[in-house]
Amino acid sequence: MKYSNHLIRGKELTSESFGKAAGLFDDLKHHLSIKGVISGLISGRVFLSNDGLTALLMNPQGFFLGGSPKNILFFIEVNELLSTELLPSLTSRGELDYVMFYPSNDDAWVEALELVTRTLLPLRSGRMTLTFDMNNTPHTLNDHIVPVDASLLKRQDLIGLDEVISEIQGGWSSLEAFENRGFGCVAIQSTNEGLTIISWCLTDWVVGSECEVGIQTEERYRGEGWARKTLLGTLLLAKQRGITRVGWQCWSNNIGSQRTAMSVGFKLLADFPVLFGWNYSLNNLLVNGNHYMRGDSRYGVNKDYARAAWSYAAALDKGWDWNGDAALYWNSACLFYLIGENDRAKQYYQKAIEKGWKDIRGPHYHEYVYREEDSEQIAYKLAESITMNSGIDT
Repeated sequence: MKYSNHLIRGKELTSESFGKAAGLFDDLKHHLSIKGVISGLISGRVFLSNDGLTALLMNPQGFFLGGSPKNILFFIEVNELLSTELLPSLTSRGELDYVMFYPSNDDAWVEALELVTRTLLPLRSGRMTLTFDMNNTPHTLNDHIVPVDASLLKRQDLIGLDEVISEIQGGWSSLEAFENRGFGCVAIQSTNEGLTIISWCLTDWVVGSECEVGIQTEERYRGEGWARKTLLGTLLLAKQRGITRVGWQCWSNNIGSQRTAMSVGFKLLADFPVLFGWNYSLNNLLVNGNHYMRGDSRYGVNKDYARAAWSYAAALDKGWDWNGDAALYWNSACLFYLIGENDRAKQYYQKAIEKGWKDIRGPHYHEYVYREEDSEQIAYKLAESITMNSGIDT
């Protein structure tokens, strides 16, 4: 039985009643996707407290809290709703993570967020919204830049088209909905494999005369200007369709994304804190380990080696290691060593070696590898202690 059918402190609104919650999100008006849900153009769900003063909105972009931050009992219920229904539903659809947006201009939301997320172990970071002045729109498409329309989406000769379609389906209710209201551009190159889509820029959603766009470029073609070219092409299409504002969202630490947007004329509209996490709890523990190992001083997240070590261990001890990622065990070994738990440090170092760990200079699946000045010393100490123990045992 769905938890949302038995709410006591609030209720789920029907789509016809979404307007009842519209005014509660005024502090988040730079998020076009909220307006899209309220107007029925973007799929979503809205939960309203019984007193009508607080709401939770869910859409493909994430979760949005709005209204009064004083509804303690409603927030406790929202935590149960997230834990037992909403996040599991995202997991079942293959969604890896979520972002939670909230009014950051009111300190009272700090306590409210603790109630909403008390069982979720979320992380804190920041996002940006940028906006584009349509007066700076280009007049022609660059070479190799092709509009995304119904005919392109039906082509059988394009390598990478499946990824573009998957991207569309992640934000739009259907391909037909995108063909009717959405737009974008792809960059097509002739490669050894054949005609290949190497970069794309697509509308995440279009609401009235506004839209927001996102980009993606295949890794081996990054740094060659393709993202900028597909973005410029999409801006041209926006102007032709009568769009008056184009928005762009990215993580605040994604400097490359910001540079791409600003290189064509986007300007910063808002820079704000968010909470985020991974929907599957064991994945979320590993991400917590990465997060607290690094810290994020810009948003008040200090390095916390004990918390990072505990987070890693809670997943690794259950065999959840992202298909044998040796760096996770290396990170755990270093962190336990640094907090004085040498036996556990040796345990994870041995496991890292079993998983193929060589050293910090080798190729790794991700950037979250403990690479501090003391890395070599820690490795030497752990290897030495393992050798000594091995000698004693024999």
